[in-house]
Amino acid sequence: MEGVRALFGRRYTSRFPAEPAVVPEGFRGIPRFDAGGCIGCGACATVCPAKDIEINDEIRDGGAIRRLTIHYDDCIFCAQCARNCPTGKGVVMTREFDLATDDRNRLRESVEKELVCCELCHEPFAARDHLLWIARRVGTAAYTNPTLMLTLLNDISPGASMVPEKGEGPARSDRIRVLCPKCRRVATLEFSMEK
Repeated sequence: MEGVRALFGRRYTSRFPAEPAVVPEGFRGIPRFDAGGCIGCGACATVCPAKDIEINDEIRDGGAIRRLTIHYDDCIFCAQCARNCPTGKGVVMTREFDLATDDRNRLRESVEKELVCCELCHEPFAARDHLLWIARRVGTAAYTNPTLMLTLLNDISPGASMVPEKGEGPARSDRIRVLCPKCRRVATLEFSMEK
């Protein structure tokens, strides 16, 4: 009797892939980068249990770039990247789920962010958008940190150069420069030793 009911009754399955499947609200699909919301901090890569978000820092054409790449072929769609994004907008979960493809390059998505380089050692140490986001979050307290202050002031008046000429080593004046944590420590210690 059950077989006859099933034969003449309505279907229990969807017509996917002939028709797109309708997924419920809150469905965790593919995570996508939002270039405007991403600050390039790398928190998503740190919390990813599958380790499928890759961070590559490159120095090219006199500038430094951070590329964050999601590899969908390894992604487990856990949404940890979206939950732990400091801005809440850098990685968003979509309702898309169909990853069938012959081209593995289509299973990757990347976003690029400009990196800030230390003025003493010239090593990249943070994404510019990340420093600006921190400076705006802390408000006027950003002016107590030279790196945040100079990054914020350079954003207000683009075209102002923040890169002074290369010196011998850290001096007292180097404390008011854009420095990586290592060089900031050395410059601060050199200044305190001079006293």
